[in-house]
Amino acid sequence: MVQVMSGPRRGEILLIEDRDEVRQGLAQLLELHGFMVTEVADADHGMRELTAQPHAFALVVLDLLLGDSMAGVEFRLRQLIDPLLAMVPTIVITASDVSAEDRAPLHAEGWLEKPFRFDTLLELVKRYVIAEGAGLLAAE
Repeated sequence: MVQVMSGPRRGEILLIEDRDEVRQGLAQLLELHGFMVTEVADADHGMRELTAQPHAFALVVLDLLLGDSMAGVEFRLRQLIDPLLAMVPTIVITASDVSAEDRAPLHAEGWLEKPFRFDTLLELVKRYVIAEGAGLLAAE
């Protein structure tokens, strides 16, 4: 079983989303709320970032369908194999209907179906990450 630290912690959010407008929009909104975001467009780049500095990230927000592949699933399974990387909680976002049976092995701390309200994502993010930036909306 994956052991994730309890309570929000300091660090960046690693946002892995292949659609530029979605990734940039989510990153901008999170930054407005005082979060630091590293955004990448594919699972390989995301894995390189996470492996290079696992302690820098407080959360991964992972799109399950990256391009035409299930690379998000592969990313998550590779993350879970490494105990250090597995410590970083992960919220999965997806536009596809994934059965509970297929979700179970991913051990995601959160699951959002697209389209979702940004407020719903923000609520999940705040469980795991402390807003530290001078975001315009961080004081609210």
